[in-house]
Amino acid sequence: MVARKELGRTRYSEVFAEPEFRIVLVGNLLMLLAETLRTLALSVVVFDATDSTVLSAMTFGAGFLPQAVGGSTLTALADRLRPRRLLVAYDLLQTAVTGILAAAWLPIWAVLLVLAVAGTLSPLRSASTGAVLPEILTGDRYVLGRSIVQTISSTTQIAGYAVGGVLLALLSPQVALLLAAGSYLLAAALWRLGLHHRAARTPELALRTTVIETWRTNVHLLRGDRNTRGLLLGLWLPIAALAGAEATLVAYAARAGLPEGSAGYLLAALPVGMVVGDVAIARLFRPAMRARLALPLALLAGTPLLAFITRPGLVVAMALLVAEGTCVAYSLPLQAAFAELVPEQLRGRGFGLFSSGLMTSQGLGAALVGALASAIGPALAITAAGGLTIMTVLLLRRSFTASRLLHPTP
Repeated sequence: MVARKELGRTRYSEVFAEPEFRIVLVGNLLMLLAETLRTLALSVVVFDATDSTVLSAMTFGAGFLPQAVGGSTLTALADRLRPRRLLVAYDLLQTAVTGILAAAWLPIWAVLLVLAVAGTLSPLRSASTGAVLPEILTGDRYVLGRSIVQTISSTTQIAGYAVGGVLLALLSPQVALLLAAGSYLLAAALWRLGLHHRAARTPELALRTTVIETWRTNVHLLRGDRNTRGLLLGLWLPIAALAGAEATLVAYAARAGLPEGSAGYLLAALPVGMVVGDVAIARLFRPAMRARLALPLALLAGTPLLAFITRPGLVVAMALLVAEGTCVAYSLPLQAAFAELVPEQLRGRGFGLFSSGLMTSQGLGAALVGALASAIGPALAITAAGGLTIMTVLLLRRSFTASRLLHPTP
């Protein structure tokens, strides 16, 4: 009976029936909404105060790069501290930071510094929620749960900035910041009331050794275990190339002479495809078929970008980007294998490394493809990003084999 259950399809109703999963889902949603609204509001505040697009852009991205610092130095705390306590403390801190930014006028350098510090702590939240999820959902339920979380994130990416723009048109940036602080506060209350108490995974870890232990674990996962390293590289590198192509879409829309506002449609097309792909591969296919689809989907993820060499118009370009986003679902079986492969006592650090590495690789991919676009033009740079995606998948093809994904062993 157990074997039959593993081979059958898990239903979404089974995943949503778990109360703690609903808490994680809503808590993540509140955090994403708060983060989106805060980023937009502060970008507007800085631009209004300085009339500088550079400073406004720096404000927009100030919280991202420091995540690499936090991911490489602090994620051992996700295993050292109790998950519920850590999540509550994190969102209360973000509530205080956002409230201060709303209530007090700070010089621009201070705003950037505050955002950088907040961004440095962000990997702790993603490490903690990432490690808790496979404890809440096991087996194939984890894959569906992970796909739901990613779908909500992609949907928020599609709608969040639009909703934030409407709010900022109706309200002052300060009021928008207070709403963001309220969203963080509500998330903290949700963690405290809805998440079960769990003991720390490594309570014996001394707090003063956090940086050393984080580095040691990161080195162990990347160098000491070939399978874990292959999974992480398979999750990072192809998506880094795809993120580089995404970062070049605004320039592509301008250079290709597309209608005004086309950049927004192009940027929305990719997460639409990601929603479709995650739902389809999680719902329609059994675990064995998902594992077998990982390699072809990863190869196909870069293929639509090759067509940008023809400089397609808006409709065709959107269709290509939806197709690309759909194929990013290749990452679901890799994430499931990674969750199974990382030892439980290292799970917080493992997911911290995964999330911070993903953010860093996307930033580097955007910089690389952006620099290439300035030299050869956006269309050719996007085409090159598609080729780079395919090349990285071919180089890492052993990490995509079904046997490794279904039966991961250190």
